[in-house]
Amino acid sequence: MKIERSELKNLQSVVKLTLEPADYKEQVEKELKELRRKVQMPGFRPGMVPAGLVKKMYGKGVLAETLNKVIGEQLSKYIEDEKLQILGDPLPNDEQTPDMDLDNQDTFTFAFDIAVAPEFDAKLTAKDKLKQYKVTVTDELVEKQVKAYCERFGEYVEDKKPAKKAGKKAEAAAEEKAEAKADDKPKGHIVPAKLDAELFAKVYGADAPKDANGFRAKVREDIENSMAEEAKYKFGLDAKEAILKKVAKMELPEEFLKRWVKATNKDMKEEDLERDFPKMLDELKWHLSKDQLMKHFDIKIEHEDVKAFARNVAKLQFMNYGLVHVEDQYLDNFADEMLKNEDQLRGMIERVAETKIYDAIKGVAKIEEKEVSYDDFGKLFK
Repeated sequence: MKIERSELKNLQSVVKLTLEPADYKEQVEKELKELRRKVQMPGFRPGMVPAGLVKKMYGKGVLAETLNKVIGEQLSKYIEDEKLQILGDPLPNDEQTPDMDLDNQDTFTFAFDIAVAPEFDAKLTAKDKLKQYKVTVTDELVEKQVKAYCERFGEYVEDKKPAKKAGKKAEAAAEEKAEAKADDKPKGHIVPAKLDAELFAKVYGADAPKDANGFRAKVREDIENSMAEEAKYKFGLDAKEAILKKVAKMELPEEFLKRWVKATNKDMKEEDLERDFPKMLDELKWHLSKDQLMKHFDIKIEHEDVKAFARNVAKLQFMNYGLVHVEDQYLDNFADEMLKNEDQLRGMIERVAETKIYDAIKGVAKIEEKEVSYDDFGKLFK
């Protein structure tokens, strides 16, 4: 096996791999032997088809398949051994790949274009200023949430139709006509639940507060925790923006990347690529920045980190349905189901990594604590 790499230009280079018989012959013979054992042909018992006939019929296909397999393995090994941080995947270079004659040739050369990540610095320092918001939880916010709980766990009562006055036939006829056009479903309203132990138990379960003051205190604590999470999310957005601003001038091999996107998305139209490409570049810059910062801060992602994140996602989803108190067993089961989905698992790993990066940034950047009202905090997202 011979591997050559051309001089790097504009983050791109060509890798040429030359295979000689010693690199693939044994695998080809093994595949043909296995194929002979399985192939069925009239006039021959299973496994007794002559090896020469099997080779004549299937040899070129097996050779081509084996060459592709060996090339893929060796190219991946070369990239790993050389510790190359490549962008996208290697792309075949047809111009520098000689024509092949599988019948008469035993040495084969394959050429691939590769692109590597540029040098850049995504690290924030004490010169970078970020705000950490703290949302003020007022009595008004608490009472609003208490009222929402009372209505959510209230009783549905159907409204009664008012009795018609006798003697007013015209009025009665008009009313009946109007009712015929209206929805025939019964109309009703909610009678809010009383602020008592029954409501407290419905909201918080067995560990519910015993009185109204304790209930309000618990509601306040929940809102504060929720706002702290929102403030943490906002800090992450600002930190990401600061990082992307730092790497905004990062130069990337755009033509190569467009070729790669087209190669991996056969159905993508040219106009769609041109429209979405700037966003793709930003996503790539963010991906490269995250990798650099993970290494810089020596961040590791453990299974328990991802499981805890999944449990928190499950808890928030239950809260959206009004279920504030959910037993750990149900949260664990819900989290485990989410983690079985590869796409969800991949997304959660990314989110955990980002959270750890943002936490690490708080130790190096200049952080300004700022207290804001609930309304003003909401305006920051507009």
